[in-house]
Amino acid sequence: MTITSFQLEGCSNAPVLVIGNSLGANYSMWDDQIEAWKKDFLVLRYNYRGHGDTPAVGAVASTEDLAKDIIELADQLNIQKFHWLGLSLGAMLGLYMAAHYTDRVLSLSAACFRHSQTDESKAQWLTRIATVNEKGVQAIVDGTADRWLTEGYRLANPVDDKKLRQMIATTSNDGYMACGNAVMTYDARPYAAKIQCPTLLISGEFDMGAPTAEVASLTNLIPNSKHVMLPSAHIANVECKREFESLVSNFVKNISA
Repeated sequence: MTITSFQLEGCSNAPVLVIGNSLGANYSMWDDQIEAWKKDFLVLRYNYRGHGDTPAVGAVASTEDLAKDIIELADQLNIQKFHWLGLSLGAMLGLYMAAHYTDRVLSLSAACFRHSQTDESKAQWLTRIATVNEKGVQAIVDGTADRWLTEGYRLANPVDDKKLRQMIATTSNDGYMACGNAVMTYDARPYAAKIQCPTLLISGEFDMGAPTAEVASLTNLIPNSKHVMLPSAHIANVECKREFESLVSNFVKNISA
């Protein structure tokens, strides 16, 4: 059994919103939204293997492995059906969940992610994972965090920037490599059309790692989906706090009504 650190808060009789984080982050990345969301939902935040207080489970993992972790946690908490929100790896995992656990995922909100990797991006991930293996996660903190927020936002909001850098720095080496492998080998195209639940796709206009055109293209594969672009880099929920918060709230509440 995988030991997973989590936080469950909000209205006990409300719809459940499960949130998946970015690779290299922990569930505190959602701190700015949680107060609003827990008024309307029972919110389950959790940390991946080797992230936050969750112990690592080796240095290799697949999307299927990570999906089993959260299903196991949901079962332990007697949560049968839930709405899914994820960003980056959390969004990738959400697509997998919505396609493979159709009886449990009520809706999908997926932000700032790639539906698959190009040869170039796979090579970048191989290099990143090798760097962490040889030098530790500290060696990739600055290069990663510099892509997460636009330069203008980082300079104007140093507290947010520092918090994200600390999250990356405190991720275990094995945890980063394991989840990095899941990202590197990810390809949602074979099963995206199986997603039947209402789906909100969110992209960041200035997200170099997850181009808007690629995110938007999934509306051609996922039947009941729509796309919205926010003026952000990769971590859109930090850079566009209130816009992201209301976008997800309204989407999920309309489905739950």
